[in-house]
Amino acid sequence: MRMNSSEFLTDLQLADRWQMHRQTLISWRSAGTGPPFVRIGRRVLYPLAEVEQYEQANTITHNEQ
Repeated sequence: MRMNSSEFLTDLQLADRWQMHRQTLISWRSAGTGPPFVRIGRRVLYPLAEVEQYEQANTITHNEQ
């Protein structure tokens, strides 16, 4: 399986995408929450498809309360 870097986000890229601190993502990983990630050695990568699915699942519409 060959990984295409455009299919993954680093935690810095995801933090920038969501306009949050990288430390928040680190905390979420420690707590077992947040989007799924892949750890390859010391490197943490977030599959873009999983990030988009997480965003969709956590989108709140005005009809929901």
